[in-house]
Amino acid sequence: MNSHFHYPRHKVTPTSFFWKCPCGAETFSVKNDVKWCCTYLLDATDPFDTFDENTPPSDDPEYISSLGAAIFKGMQSGDDDAVWLMQGWLFSYDPFWKPPQMKALLHSVPIGKLVILDLYAEVKPIWITSGQFYGVPYIWKVGVGMSMEGIEQNPIVYDLMSEMAFQHNKIDVKVWVDLYSTRRYGQSVPLIQKGWNILYHTIYNCTDGAYDKNRDVIVSIPDVDPSLISGQQNGFLKYGKPYTKTFIREITDSFEQPHLWYPTSEVIHALELFLCSGDELSRSNTYRYDIVDLTRQVLAKYANQLFFEVIEAYQSRDLNQVTLLSQKFLNLVNDLDTLLATHDGFLLGPWLESAKQLAQNQEQQKQYEWNARTQITMWYDNTELEASLLRDYGNKYWSGLLRDYYGPRAAIYFKQLRESLENGEDFNLKEWRREWIKLTNDWQNSTNIFPLKSRGDALNTSRWLFNKYLRTSTILA
Repeated sequence: MNSHFHYPRHKVTPTSFFWKCPCGAETFSVKNDVKWCCTYLLDATDPFDTFDENTPPSDDPEYISSLGAAIFKGMQSGDDDAVWLMQGWLFSYDPFWKPPQMKALLHSVPIGKLVILDLYAEVKPIWITSGQFYGVPYIWKVGVGMSMEGIEQNPIVYDLMSEMAFQHNKIDVKVWVDLYSTRRYGQSVPLIQKGWNILYHTIYNCTDGAYDKNRDVIVSIPDVDPSLISGQQNGFLKYGKPYTKTFIREITDSFEQPHLWYPTSEVIHALELFLCSGDELSRSNTYRYDIVDLTRQVLAKYANQLFFEVIEAYQSRDLNQVTLLSQKFLNLVNDLDTLLATHDGFLLGPWLESAKQLAQNQEQQKQYEWNARTQITMWYDNTELEASLLRDYGNKYWSGLLRDYYGPRAAIYFKQLRESLENGEDFNLKEWRREWIKLTNDWQNSTNIFPLKSRGDALNTSRWLFNKYLRTSTILA
């Protein structure tokens, strides 16, 4: 959110802390008037964002009601006709908000003076479970909108959503997807249309209500003792022919696990169709992007399987298998980095360089690069032995990031597994955390340079990895 306010802000919020942006005069948004000259930022620790992902210090309904009433009184002091528009995400996000607490907040404002935006209602409608917000006016999705916390991925989603505002009739998605592939690559190829239709019914058809799809082990390794990871299977997902002897599985665990919502066999078949179309489409930049992305998706799920195999070997006290399988995992991470390096859309370098180019001096350049590195790894509020809750929140499958950060981090975890078995001791969770948090902080403060342009052939690399990992019957050997 971007705002401007008059300098004597402490008259309104005397306990709030603001700091002045260290910018030059040429960046002032309003010139010739000192009181408007500079950009002031609200400190990140200041509790202006009342309850959104911030749990109140007390669940006493009277206390919560007093807070809501005080906020609205402040609004009325500036405008007698003020109406408070509140997003309802907090009620979906935080289990703190049970009926007594929710009613206390909603009824602290006169009816008609508070409107709730039930912004996640297409997945988790709060109005249904709250008696329509206990009589308080609310708004659901009317029209078309997108609220992304991450973009520059899954372009088909944004393409379709951007069209919706101009559609008067219900879309036949299968027909739309067939036409999409033709538009995307500049020609109609039946095999690729069949492949996209598979993806439409699998990867792009998550109906279980889960919203966090980016927790694969490579980019979000579990920060838990391996003895807490369950070995119960969540069902087998077999490949179709000619891969009947191989399978991928994922398991139910006590940590925030990777999410698998589709049959992997079908997606691997879609990948094969994409690869078979490569000779016709390899000159298309969008095809090369898609073949890299789809290969990455399949192998990321295979990496999850490898990790769980490592854990099973550890729980069986099999040091040789832990060593063998953990090395296979690390090799796969490096192979994925090689794949991602073949397309400009999957490079770490441009992200870091674009941040540094905004700087006006060396100090800013160092800060901006640290910001960019921190955003995609772990946010600033960690301690030596406790990771931030916002670790891997902005994770990316980018070449450079896998080889330089995710791989070394996984290597630390595997080293601790081996040392535990070699010494006959429990897994040293404290030392694991100390080492990987230090790795993260060191990486955030580093300034090494990463490529800005792709290298290698996307199609040939994808075919190589398909043959190496997916065409054999020894995936779980």
